[in-house]
Amino acid sequence: MWFRVGLLGLCSLNYAQAAYGPEDTVKLNVNLASQYDSNLFKLAENIENTQTRENGHKADLRLDSKVSGQLDLILSRQLLHANADISQINYRNFSELNHNEWNVGLAWDWLLGSRLSGQLSAKASNRMSSFEDDLFAAQGNRVLDMQRQNSVDWQGILKLKSTLSIIATAGISTEEHDLKKFIDAKNNTASLGLRYQTAKGNYISLRHGWRKYTYDIDLPFRAGFTEQTSSVNLGYSPSNKLIISSSLGLSHWVSAFNDQSQNTPQWDLGLAWQATDKTSLKIGYGQSFSEFTSGAGRNLDRHMNIGAKWAMTAKMDWNIDADRRERSFEAAGGNAQRNENTNSLRIGLNYKALLPLTITSYVRAEQRNSEVINGNYKDYQLGLNARFDY
Repeated sequence: MWFRVGLLGLCSLNYAQAAYGPEDTVKLNVNLASQYDSNLFKLAENIENTQTRENGHKADLRLDSKVSGQLDLILSRQLLHANADISQINYRNFSELNHNEWNVGLAWDWLLGSRLSGQLSAKASNRMSSFEDDLFAAQGNRVLDMQRQNSVDWQGILKLKSTLSIIATAGISTEEHDLKKFIDAKNNTASLGLRYQTAKGNYISLRHGWRKYTYDIDLPFRAGFTEQTSSVNLGYSPSNKLIISSSLGLSHWVSAFNDQSQNTPQWDLGLAWQATDKTSLKIGYGQSFSEFTSGAGRNLDRHMNIGAKWAMTAKMDWNIDADRRERSFEAAGGNAQRNENTNSLRIGLNYKALLPLTITSYVRAEQRNSEVINGNYKDYQLGLNARFDY
């Protein structure tokens, strides 16, 4: 409670003053949000878990309070970034799920001479694990499981000419759970590529990447993998109102479970169109593996998205997003073991009540059809958020 009282006090400080600008060194904001969820645990229609049986329903009202801050500091030719946020999340009925979440990040945009540049970054977060991706979908997530993700990433760019550069990356990320220790994992990556970019920003790049995915605990019928991916990426803007981006690649990966290999194509196509001064449209379509996965195979997602935004007035805009995800569980040397698809539709309204205050309301509907027993569910959400930039 005292966390929310502090937030409200911060919001009331001189609300008429201007919000921060992109050039400011320090940026602060607070966010108060409420969300009604008709099927909190993402359970099938006739399935209950311990908590829903005790409460007699599957719905709940979630209240979030968050404080965020960002620091951008220029030191000579170097740029340092720091960001952090902390949230208090409470549920009206399922109070055993009440918890705090946090996220912190540090980044250094480095520059050496006139040809070498890049970024070194580190991130850490602590949040509740997802219900819709619960491995035991038939029973639902009955307990509070917090997951921590940590990552360190490096990127270096060597400019050979004004239009030609060599780009190298390396990174390591981990996922750790309080309860679901069987999916704790480590992900090591590296890549090397060549990019040609014109003065107008159009580009083409060739990239080859390496990856090693390992679990902290070895279990039967479950293992990590190694992977090499070659890809070509394109970005083209025929006008200042249209941006087209695409990528095409091939993943060659080897399962540590049976040492068998598989070649899997990956692609992505995106289009952003500023149709009028007030209306914009975006379309995306692609296929890629999930970042973190579980089992002796991998989750392969084919995703489709259509989004539109309409600025009704200078202070109010509508947005709509329709998404479809088709997921298959790929096993090296074999066929897909299970399939599912998830469809969602979100309609939102943003209102700039004051220069530093933005109010957002939305309605969202989601449905999953799965070959996993009791893996189907329907869900809708109603939300109201207030964000104050100080």
